[in-house]
Amino acid sequence: MTELIKRITEAETAGAEEKRLATERAVKIVEDAETEAAKREKTTQEVCKAFRESQMKSADAEAQVAYEKAVAETERQAKAACAEILQSVETQISRIVGRVTDGNC
Repeated sequence: MTELIKRITEAETAGAEEKRLATERAVKIVEDAETEAAKREKTTQEVCKAFRESQMKSADAEAQVAYEKAVAETERQAKAACAEILQSVETQISRIVGRVTDGNC
């Protein structure tokens, strides 16, 4: 009977030690997982920040190109309109000059 009690006591001691070791491993696993999660969160934030900055630069560049195209097109249209107006004015001036030189004022 003493031998049986001794074995039970040893088994309980061994079980308690295994439980203690398992709890320590579990705590270590949780700590490692939290550390890894924090690293990944930081990395993800950095990647998102870099992506956002990259997209903003790309959008700015695209907007600048669109702006320059719009300005160039408006300038072309304005020059064409001015040329048309000047041609009309030249015709009118030629008529006036002709009338003045012919004496038909």
